[in-house]
Amino acid sequence: VNIMTIIISLPIVTLFPSIVAATKTLKDNMNEGSIFKCYFKNFGKYFLKSFKMGLVIILIYGVGLYGYFFWSFLIDFEKNPSMEMVAQIGIPVIVISLIVFTFMIVHIPLLMITFEKLTNGEIFKTSLFVAIRYFITTLLMLFTVALVVGILLFSMVVPGILAVWMIIGISLPMFIVIRVTTPIYYRFAKIDFKKI
Repeated sequence: VNIMTIIISLPIVTLFPSIVAATKTLKDNMNEGSIFKCYFKNFGKYFLKSFKMGLVIILIYGVGLYGYFFWSFLIDFEKNPSMEMVAQIGIPVIVISLIVFTFMIVHIPLLMITFEKLTNGEIFKTSLFVAIRYFITTLLMLFTVALVVGILLFSMVVPGILAVWMIIGISLPMFIVIRVTTPIYYRFAKIDFKKI
């Protein structure tokens, strides 16, 4: 699962669909015969919805980072001093928004595979609720993601670690996150959203 996810993620736009496919494969299809067949079946099944979600995520991060750098570095406050107060308010708002959004997106792959009938907008709302309601679990998930990225960056300095990361770098942390969050999503799966 790890190597397939890495290869399919090489074009940035397929990163999120490959993560959703890996999540579904690790969560439900580990006992089935061919892991390749299950992975690509899940990739095809969730591709369109997760591709759109991935584009929205990239767009939101892009706009947020552009706003941060615009207000931090591109405005000359000596020429336009009135904009300094706007920047002092805007920069913290942008940073807090990006942090909250980061807390939300760690839950999105699990929500997509647990609630297949929810729209992307409903998944965003639900991920905000889950991220706040289960804050400690969300922190654990973020720590796991940071660990994966950190080991990848460290492996660029120490090449021997890259081989190990290629084998277990994404799938093992993802498997741990799935097992830790199973009780939460088991309870959510029983909720009838049409009654709410």
